[in-house]
Amino acid sequence: MLEVQGLSVTYPSKDKASIQNVSFSLKQGEFIWLAGESASGKSTLMNCICGFIPQIIPADLKGSIIFHGKKNLDPLQLSRHITMVHQDPETQFCTETVEDEIAFGLENRCLTRRKIDKRIETTLRDLNCSELRHRELRTLSGGEKQKIAIASMLVLNPKVLILDEPTSNLDPISMKEVLKAIENVRRKSHDLTIILAEHRIGDLVEQINRVLKLEEGELSRDIRDFQDLDHEERNSIMDYSYPEYSREGVKNGETVLKIKDMDHTLDGKKILKDIDLKVRKGEIIALMGRNGSGKTTLVKLISALSEVQEGKIKIFDRVMDRSNKVQPYELGKRIGYVFQNPNHQIFENSLEEEIKFATKNFSKGGSKAKKWLKKITTEEDLDEKTHPHTLSFGQKRRLNIYSSSPHGPELVVIDEPFSGQDHQNALMIAGIMDDLWSEGKTLMIVTHNLEFAKEFCTRAVVLKDGRIVYDGEPDSLKSVSGENER
Repeated sequence: MLEVQGLSVTYPSKDKASIQNVSFSLKQGEFIWLAGESASGKSTLMNCICGFIPQIIPADLKGSIIFHGKKNLDPLQLSRHITMVHQDPETQFCTETVEDEIAFGLENRCLTRRKIDKRIETTLRDLNCSELRHRELRTLSGGEKQKIAIASMLVLNPKVLILDEPTSNLDPISMKEVLKAIENVRRKSHDLTIILAEHRIGDLVEQINRVLKLEEGELSRDIRDFQDLDHEERNSIMDYSYPEYSREGVKNGETVLKIKDMDHTLDGKKILKDIDLKVRKGEIIALMGRNGSGKTTLVKLISALSEVQEGKIKIFDRVMDRSNKVQPYELGKRIGYVFQNPNHQIFENSLEEEIKFATKNFSKGGSKAKKWLKKITTEEDLDEKTHPHTLSFGQKRRLNIYSSSPHGPELVVIDEPFSGQDHQNALMIAGIMDDLWSEGKTLMIVTHNLEFAKEFCTRAVVLKDGRIVYDGEPDSLKSVSGENER
């Protein structure tokens, strides 16, 4: 059905090819796991298969992509048969509401209103998110946005569905729902071919037919029957373990954050309810819970990125409540904040200027910024003049953490640090955060990674439907929803 012959791609800003001499062919109905570390070329390969490169994304392309016997079709022709869900769902949204977004492709194909309505209803039900149908996209959590991006592609009934890190922003329960829905769709339509680029394939491990693994832009492995591998061979591809970290002397620190009787409402819906929380200096808090449980809303309130409506927050020596408004820059010297979406936190035109951004604003931390700059350019093999938006999603995530901490904040809040990361890069990020903690900083980390929370963090706080349902030792948790604890 699909054949890739001698494919090489070089971007205008790069000397080295992102993928080189890649060849393989796919049969109709295969379920392929496209494996590889961050920046190994997975997204580039998928963009080529969709025809985005070179017609939409400029690049020098050599080789051929043949779909049902036709060579190098343009994106419009391919879009009738091949759809792709991008790693960052916001980059592919075209409208403002869930219903309009899912209808968008069907309207372009001139389906009747009745058929569009039926397909939307069926697709949302398959993805177990019918309740999102009448929401505005801007009000959705990162995981909910990912579900809608998937729905907008599945509704088109494609022959090939390409998924670029579809579960990177999802909690484990939502991830299982999405993966189950994808498998259900595949079972209903046996000729649907799925190409899944994902670092953690979870429950789909038993469904994968084939593995294509990229290393530094080259196809290093083509495992045609993944199910025939023994346990040890599978584990060599799927190692998610974390080392043990020393966490002594954090129980008696002074209180740096205290939240009392806090509620918060967004667009008529109560997002947070009766929040009471106290954080001591030196703690590493894993803030957990399902998508939409209120985690991001809570950390934005702590960082003064949202105004307190009900209740009180005391952070260091500042009090925030309805009558005491605090601007984010007033807390910026003492709080470092890393957004869930890396693209929302890039302000400059080079790595050097990006990492120095906070140090210039606050006139402190210049030597630490130089240290971080040398570290990232060396580890990532990048030039300090590289534009941040040319980096991979994973590289942008690491850059965000570097650029948010050199000016010496005492509390660092990181929203989903492992989104879009392979395990080796997750370990690198954990190492950076461990260094920050060793310097005496308090960390609050929004995460769905239960194993990471147990090995790395000193405490877990779990939100469910806007309430804290668990606050205690991470080792006692059996799920990120905390439901087993109540």
